[in-house]
Amino acid sequence: MAKDTKKLLDVVPSQRPSVISAPVPVVDVPTQVDVPTQVDVPHQRTAPSPLVEETAARIVAVRRSVWVGLAAGVALAVAAGGGVYAADQKAQATQARALEAGLRVDQSVQAAARDAVVARQTDAVVAQTAYVTSRAAATTGAQATVDHANATLAAVPNAGDAPRAALVSATGAVGTAIAAPHVSLTSLRSLVAGVAAPEKAAVDAQAAWQAAENARIAAEQAAAAAAAQAAAAARSAKAPTRSAARATAPRVAAGAAPVAPSASIPSGGKVCSGSGGSGAGESSVSAIGSAINAYRASLGLSQLSVSRSGSLVSHSITMANAGGIWHSGGDNIVACVSNGSASSMVSAWSRSSGHDAQMRRTDVSSMSVGGAGLNGWLFGAVRFS
Repeated sequence: MAKDTKKLLDVVPSQRPSVISAPVPVVDVPTQVDVPTQVDVPHQRTAPSPLVEETAARIVAVRRSVWVGLAAGVALAVAAGGGVYAADQKAQATQARALEAGLRVDQSVQAAARDAVVARQTDAVVAQTAYVTSRAAATTGAQATVDHANATLAAVPNAGDAPRAALVSATGAVGTAIAAPHVSLTSLRSLVAGVAAPEKAAVDAQAAWQAAENARIAAEQAAAAAAAQAAAAARSAKAPTRSAARATAPRVAAGAAPVAPSASIPSGGKVCSGSGGSGAGESSVSAIGSAINAYRASLGLSQLSVSRSGSLVSHSITMANAGGIWHSGGDNIVACVSNGSASSMVSAWSRSSGHDAQMRRTDVSSMSVGGAGLNGWLFGAVRFS
């Protein structure tokens, strides 16, 4: 028991229990004992007296009480040491469980943090992929808008400078945004949306111009028809007999160049029989340009811008009054048709290889046009550049 107690005390030195001494009963031991005088009787043992025996018994009892107290103290010490040891073991087990729980919490927190990082990385990849896809789609749509606007520009040559300039500016901004990698999708889409208004304005301006031009052409044709009727009536009143007219009519040899009816048609010019007179006026400038562009479109060629040329209009009026056609030096092709139709004029040009080659040119981007009408005839002159 003493050895076990020592071991417990060594294990838990900070909580070493104090040895609890058992109370020792106080024994009233007489300081002096009267012992009868022994008679020196040789070889004879004297029997102890009752008082001596009682005293000895009491001493033995005291000693036994002391040893019992000591044993009890040791037992208490051992029990106390065991309790302290057990409490310490319990505290250590509780601390170990707390540490283990904390470790599990730390591991859970770390795992959650890793999961959060992975989730953010995944979200970033998904967002980047979606952005790239959206930008590619927006870029494709923006380019389609630019292409459509350019086609509109080619189709509205007479829309006016302001509407055309506004549309060019809007499409230019979109083209710049497409080429810039750092322009946001919001800005790109906003620029694309800004093309619709100027494009519509250009189309409306072209339509208004065409309506006015059609009305003007109709008025001119009506006036020309009225003038032709008046001129025919006047000629009818003054015309010689058929036989005389036939006799005085100029003759043209087979295969020879046409002969001009008057000195007003230069040498090499062509007579437009039945035309001529006076009072010719500007006519069908835009109609001639549109007819040429329609012919080019049917061949898959690009559209040319059309502009009115004052010098070519003047030359067309001169040819109409003279009743013939010739080159002025500032044109590529000239023509006259009796029905006043621009499409008939283009059809006539297409049947001549030289004239057709001019209308099919791919090294030009614009044409300057002049036109004039008189007595139902249409005269035209075009220069390509």
